[in-house]
Amino acid sequence: MNNDDRTSLMTLSFFLGGSIGGLWETLWALLTRHVLEWKSGIMFFPLTNPIYGFGALIITLYALREKRAWMIYLFSVVSCTLAEYLFSLAEEWIFGTVSWDYSSHFMNIQGRVNLLYSLFWGLLGVLFAGKLVPVLVASVKKNGEFYQDITFILLILYIPLAFFSLIGCFYTAYGSGSHEVLSRLFSGDMMAFFYPTRVLV
Repeated sequence: MNNDDRTSLMTLSFFLGGSIGGLWETLWALLTRHVLEWKSGIMFFPLTNPIYGFGALIITLYALREKRAWMIYLFSVVSCTLAEYLFSLAEEWIFGTVSWDYSSHFMNIQGRVNLLYSLFWGLLGVLFAGKLVPVLVASVKKNGEFYQDITFILLILYIPLAFFSLIGCFYTAYGSGSHEVLSRLFSGDMMAFFYPTRVLV
């Protein structure tokens, strides 16, 4: 696999994993609490969840050189738990908010991660590496130029929206009410819709 194909594979893994993760959490909230919540992380739009996307990306990198399921499971448990912890810590440090709290869960660390979800990340990692990564690798190798175009379009769409989302998070954390246009774009109702579980701490 050449460098261009490898870049396409990593980008596709990020978007596919992030989209699956966001849809899964949205569906889970609908089934368990009967509410429709967009679970797209920091994104102000219902797009790829960057936490799941990052997890899928590092699992893909690892799965390219490690085929043993038990090793992928352990790697997924450790790496995804660490990623979830660091994302939670970064959100609290930067924005003064938290988007999830596992304090009531068994064997949690500061409410940021817990044992049950860590084991679940391992299972997701094995499924993603075993079922989706081989398909992605084969498809990218066969249709390299097509996927280069697709990934370029995805990045062109995602990066400005991610930047816009960060502006919204910073504005609501530090500048609420100081700008007419931004106060309408990032009103309390809008932020509550796109960030339903985000709480100021």
